[in-house]
Amino acid sequence: MKIVLSCLLLALAISVTGCAQAGSGGIKMASSEQQSLAIENLNLIAKDFWQAYRSDDVRERRLAEMYLIGTLDSTEGVKWCGYGIALPHSVLDQVHIGFKNASIEMMEDRASNTINKIMSNILPCKETK
Repeated sequence: MKIVLSCLLLALAISVTGCAQAGSGGIKMASSEQQSLAIENLNLIAKDFWQAYRSDDVRERRLAEMYLIGTLDSTEGVKWCGYGIALPHSVLDQVHIGFKNASIEMMEDRASNTINKIMSNILPCKETK
């Protein structure tokens, strides 16, 4: 029974997360030194991510870098392929170029969607038959 309940809660969390719209307001800093990440950064729009990624504030920039790395790591081989083809610094360069050239619509979309669009355009996975 516990396993079934856990699976149902996980499915609900995934479905709610997938339907959520991106929120504006920039990177949220942790409320105390005991907390290194703020959960509010999960629902980040691309323009706020891009601003934080280029920020002079090292803490804000690190949070944006962690967001980017998490997105890239969780979608490699699924949305884009991959580190076997391109070196990590080349991938970061391409993300940078992609954000500089992103449309207004892409910058208003969820940051993870924009990152995935950039990467899937640059390094799409070949379909297997």
